[in-house]
Amino acid sequence: MSVLPDTDSSRARDGSIKEQLYQSLKADIVNGTFDMGERLNEAQLSAKYGVSRAPLRQVLTLLQRDELVEVVPRVGYLTSRLTLQDVNDIFELRLLVEAATVQKAASQITDADLDRLARLCSKYHPGDHESYRLHLDENLEFHRTIAEAAGNRRMAQVLTQSMEHMVRLIVLRLDMSSADVVVAEHLEIAGALRQRDADLARELMVHHLAVARQATVEAIMRLTANRHL
Repeated sequence: MSVLPDTDSSRARDGSIKEQLYQSLKADIVNGTFDMGERLNEAQLSAKYGVSRAPLRQVLTLLQRDELVEVVPRVGYLTSRLTLQDVNDIFELRLLVEAATVQKAASQITDADLDRLARLCSKYHPGDHESYRLHLDENLEFHRTIAEAAGNRRMAQVLTQSMEHMVRLIVLRLDMSSADVVVAEHLEIAGALRQRDADLARELMVHHLAVARQATVEAIMRLTANRHL
């Protein structure tokens, strides 16, 4: 049995620590543990996650690349904020990506993936943040499954990153309307994919994103009017 030299073992261990920290801190930012614009104190984060400053700073740099963290001179690291322009940009990007991926996925998606889509139907209850998180996790999985079924890994990654920003916004700020419409539209899209109807799947996805964008913008406008955002 071969044994890694000490230096290689240390690098592997450091890499594992950094990856675990990246996933943990990213999940906490996305899921609302930290508010938008909240200052990330290095000493507190080191104690919270049980790591030294070196891997923490490396991970904060990675999260800055993901646009989940920003650096302000003489202040330090802050979680990034989302503006109305950001929301419009995200939905514009999603429309370009998902209109293409759902159309391509119609001819390639497997029966196993179709069965998975049908199971992702949890609804949220206004004011219940745990139900929001479950619904949003399933919503992300629904759209990511379709993108991955299209066979374009990079498009799936871009979509995932864009939707993670929306998860933050909804968990932290928005009290959206009933989930019945969202779930019903997902089932319609899944049905079109099961029929291998690429044009219908694309049409339904475009409509779905338009409805989601309108609901999100209206929710942001209500919060802005109440000076909560």
